Amino acid sequence: MNIPKTLIVMGRSGSGKGTQIELLKKQIISNQREVYHFESGHLFRQMVKGDGYTSDRLRDIIKKGELVPDFLTDWLLVGDLVQNLDDPEQILILDGYPRTLHQVDTLDRALDYYNRADDVVVIHIEVSEEEVRRRMTERGRTDDVDREAIENRITFYNEKVLPSLELLREKKNYKVFDIDGEGSVESIHQSIKEILQD
Repeated sequence: MNIPKTLIVMGRSGSGKGTQIELLKKQIISNQREVYHFESGHLFRQMVKGDGYTSDRLRDIIKKGELVPDFLTDWLLVGDLVQNLDDPEQILILDGYPRTLHQVDTLDRALDYYNRADDVVVIHIEVSEEEVRRRMTERGRTDDVDREAIENRITFYNEKVLPSLELLREKKNYKVFDIDGEGSVESIHQSIKEILQD
């Protein structure tokens, strides 16, 4: 596979982003390439386990299925890149970022700083609203059990993430590919591999 230096995987909650990223990471590592995976959702779930006012506020936001404020998401991204992106040839996989137009601007600046602005591929895993409702309900994660929270996630994806995706399509240095995310894990992974082999 022709893995870009920076790979962004986008999709609704429950679209299977995490599963596909783990499959890609295994292949990248097997080819003796170093990879750093930034996963905003995982970092937020770690934060809500902590004590203090910030964790309490974040716990409430996630429980309601609302969008975490940009400043907090940017802080996580920047802090993680500073600590973990220590090799110019390292593969960077972004999961759950960017989600807003503001975050696209922050990402542009970060990739430019790290000399990664010219080699970015975006994989957009498309899944219907009905399918993600079913998947989130069935997987039973603590932040997915509330029907209102699920609907809030769907709404903010439509209102915030989709416009961000369209902005990335307009930028010459981002190559955006849409993948049907309602097939089997294997067929979706094969589609992603075919894109990355071009």
